[in-house]
Amino acid sequence: MKDIKALHPGLQQKIVQLRKLCEKNGLKIGISECLRTVAEQDALYAQGRTKPGNKVTNARGNSYSSQHQWGIAADFYRNDGAGAYNESGDFFGKVGQLAKSIGLGWGGDWKSPVDKPHLYLPDWGSTAERLKALYGTPDRFIRTWARPQIWETDQTYLTTRAFYLRSHAGGKPVNKVPYRSLSAALKKKCRDKTGYAVFKKKKAFRLTNVKNMGTTTWGQMKSGYWIPLQYKGEICVERK
Repeated sequence: MKDIKALHPGLQQKIVQLRKLCEKNGLKIGISECLRTVAEQDALYAQGRTKPGNKVTNARGNSYSSQHQWGIAADFYRNDGAGAYNESGDFFGKVGQLAKSIGLGWGGDWKSPVDKPHLYLPDWGSTAERLKALYGTPDRFIRTWARPQIWETDQTYLTTRAFYLRSHAGGKPVNKVPYRSLSAALKKKCRDKTGYAVFKKKKAFRLTNVKNMGTTTWGQMKSGYWIPLQYKGEICVERK
């Protein structure tokens, strides 16, 4: 599938950013593979095995081992007329470095297989294993960022992940809250990580304010501190 709009919202945003950065540096790219179905993954797996061609993947469709199946990866190609996969001038290496500079992972850094056209969101590591452990299937993961969200203040929510408490909305390191500054009651819901407060998973809080910042939505607790409600398109809390 070549529909960029089917990808994780965070990756869509990064692709737009990368294209502009590439153009600025005289590198013209196109996007080929995006979200991949089980049938599409199986067809690629058959290549070089039961169908003509070279082997291009070790992942079967029903194993959900390809990042493409989770919507967090996309492949790019050279779009300047020199040939889609012409590596002259270190084209793919240059694009890969630009992608890494904006927070993407690059398959060219992999040892086996080296996959220079491959880009991905590194939030869940360099494989699909963490996503498989967290969600089981891509459909369950996709539902966390595909459904519309209405955040209700004066309601109680539970965290589904642990996050640093922030003094203000936003992920800047300067916004981290010192653990020692917390009240005794709040300390029970947090842990101390190198001096800073991390709000634990499955802990309840009262939502008092909401602020949208791109693909991340921040929620303010009754205590005045902030945590992500939705991080790069992924829902991080649930109603109690």
